[in-house]
Amino acid sequence: MNKSTKKIALSAILSAVGVIFLLMGSLVQVLDLSSAALAGFVIVLAVIEIGGKYPALIYLVISIISVLILPYKLPAVFFIAFGGVYPMLKAQFEKRHPAVSWVLKFSLFNIILWLLIFFIRLLVSRELINLGENIDFLKNFEIIIFLVANSAFLLYDIAMTRIINIYIVKVRKLLKLENYF
Repeated sequence: MNKSTKKIALSAILSAVGVIFLLMGSLVQVLDLSSAALAGFVIVLAVIEIGGKYPALIYLVISIISVLILPYKLPAVFFIAFGGVYPMLKAQFEKRHPAVSWVLKFSLFNIILWLLIFFIRLLVSRELINLGENIDFLKNFEIIIFLVANSAFLLYDIAMTRIINIYIVKVRKLLKLENYF
């Protein structure tokens, strides 16, 4: 089997695993963010093992299939907005100086978070205005969301880096994947 065939086969397997992770989050709705993060690790594996255009193609396949088949779409939204994009950009950001890398990471995260909050605010405020409610409390709530979400993102990034290191140093050698692709 030649290398491009192996890459295509691994891409198909990783795409299926990513959709399965998102399906778990769709069926058990408490796991929607966790399933998007797990599906993001599928992209991490693609970046490490295959590289090139394949991680982006796997991201597209997982995104399209999950939007089409998931009964509860929020895990797909989280994956499309952040969980699938971030692993590809993380690799690029970390080629730079660590301070620049962290600024880029947090900038990306906060832009995506702001966009999600913006769209949620549009939906919620319309419903509250229709009910005759005051929406001023949303502003204070958004500040808390930004603080908690940025703290969670920091922990997520550190955990992702450690898991990547364990994979590269131990698991990859154990599976003898260094020169497979």
